[in-house]
Amino acid sequence: MSNRKYIKSLLLGMSVMMTILIAIQIYLTVYVLKHNEMLPRILSCTALILDIIILAVFFVSLRINADVDSMAYTDVTGINNKLAYQNHIIRLNNADDTFLVGVIMFDLNNLKKANDTMGHSAGDQLIANFARILRKVVPAKDFVGRYGGDEFIAVIYDTDKEHVQEILNQLQKEVDQFNVNRKSIPISFAQGWGISTDYNECTLRTLFDKADYYMYENKQKTKAGRKDTV
Repeated sequence: MSNRKYIKSLLLGMSVMMTILIAIQIYLTVYVLKHNEMLPRILSCTALILDIIILAVFFVSLRINADVDSMAYTDVTGINNKLAYQNHIIRLNNADDTFLVGVIMFDLNNLKKANDTMGHSAGDQLIANFARILRKVVPAKDFVGRYGGDEFIAVIYDTDKEHVQEILNQLQKEVDQFNVNRKSIPISFAQGWGISTDYNECTLRTLFDKADYYMYENKQKTKAGRKDTV
């Protein structure tokens, strides 16, 4: 049974038990007013047990709902996915205050080569390794996600050009260290970024478009450089 169907079943069960509980409590109240026997005590205990069951089911349903939400916004690599990014952007655009923000786009260079020469499992591993390194380098307060395929995105808050460049330098350092002495296809990436201080009227969509444009430009330069060395 899927998580969503399980949640519906739990909620239905809670509704039935709540109905039974209310009926018992109403009967108990009326009965106690008329009699003083053992039956009200039994009914009272039954109502208490049902209360406990309902409370337990309620907390279980909350946990499952949280797990379902997490699954909806989490990529297979363990970081945020595109849907999480889109919702994140909506929240930021609706924020009352403005702040310095930078958007960085990344694109892996060797994914097709990994898939063609070593199989898709190698390509998946390449993506997972880069996602782990990226999340490690970018501060925890900032957003990191896989935008789709071999593209990744980072949204850096309260930042400036020097800080963004520091992150990129540290990322390249971590990637270089990862690639040392590895027989598998090395991680290589193109990147581009935009920062709000560069534009008078800036939206997060503007920054995304600028970062995407500069990433593509960087990727083309990397390809041209490879051709020049052949």
